[in-house]
Amino acid sequence: MLWRNRTFLLLMIGEVITGSGLWISIIANLQFMQHLIPSDALKGLILMSGLVVSILLAPKAGVVIDRSDKRRIMLVSSLVRCLSPICMFPAIAHDSLGWMVVSLIIMQASAAFYFPTLQASLPAILPSSELLKANSVYLNISTLSRIGGTAIGGVLVASMDLRMLYALSVVAYIIVTLLTLLLRIPPIASHKQQEKVEFREVLTITKKDPVLLVGLVNMGLITLFLGGINLLVLNFSEIQQAPEMMGWIYGVEGTGILVGGLLAKRWIGGRNLIVVSAALLFSFALAQYGMSFAENRIMVLASFALFGMTVAFFFPVTTTVFQRRLEEHQQGRFFSFRNMLDRGVFLIALGTTGVCLDLMGISGYMLVIATATLLTGMVTLSYSIKNKLDVRETDKPAAA
Repeated sequence: MLWRNRTFLLLMIGEVITGSGLWISIIANLQFMQHLIPSDALKGLILMSGLVVSILLAPKAGVVIDRSDKRRIMLVSSLVRCLSPICMFPAIAHDSLGWMVVSLIIMQASAAFYFPTLQASLPAILPSSELLKANSVYLNISTLSRIGGTAIGGVLVASMDLRMLYALSVVAYIIVTLLTLLLRIPPIASHKQQEKVEFREVLTITKKDPVLLVGLVNMGLITLFLGGINLLVLNFSEIQQAPEMMGWIYGVEGTGILVGGLLAKRWIGGRNLIVVSAALLFSFALAQYGMSFAENRIMVLASFALFGMTVAFFFPVTTTVFQRRLEEHQQGRFFSFRNMLDRGVFLIALGTTGVCLDLMGISGYMLVIATATLLTGMVTLSYSIKNKLDVRETDKPAAA
């Protein structure tokens, strides 16, 4: 049923191309900066410039998504994204970091519109019984794109001129744009389009609905950990004096996500999703406690495998909660708001993780973050049960 949906299939094909292209571009950007900037901290600040722009654009993006045709938004953002690798040609010609910053800003500006629109489109093109499975597939596709993109990017950077690499990116993004022309997404009802739409309305909705608050708190804590995960992986590799450890960690985590994605619908379909979301924090905490044994290779790899499997359950479940709880004309603003929070948390994580690792060491940091995750899981689970919060995949969107 799911794979017979033409629009969903096209969206996932586009995600494979877009995700792979994004990670290839990231590796190419790092290679471009290698001989221009010796400081890793300065490289990080430059890469963060696009994130800041996407945060600032999120309120406007949410309003536009809720008032406009979603297919048109995805088409325009796909066209704009094509300009990002094009800006790297003058950057390479003149060794210009300014052009690279422009490229990053364009990429993140496009993403600020494209990805919330994609998430808000799934309930419009799929029956409610397919949403959890669709969100799991989307997570798996994103994971495969990350793994494939980094692998392909590493090979291409070593064997190909950067200009050719960015030219291939332009071609890939043009293909995604052409695929977008074939999408069929039901339009928003005309009377909803005429209503006054304000971004701050999503804040009011979130404050009034404890389900949304629980989901955002749970997701925010995990996003805080994920924001610094690259630093953690580097530290595990250094502690064990094994450079290949980074590849093993990413490999087992990605495999865990893929395996978990295959089981999520079968194990969770029909259950109370908000309770499941809170309960999964206990699995995250267990994985993080396992990571505190930083010198034990088996424990670290097993913990990352468990972490990956839990991610495969947690994010599709929580996303489905949001999709079921909100009306169609509210979802664009909410997912833009969530996108803004995620990027803000990532910026915080990039700074705090490094400081915490310097002050406490990796084992101490893992014990602290695991305890915080465990306590948050206890609080949100007991709160959900006490207040009888109940969201299921087959629920209809709540009235505003």
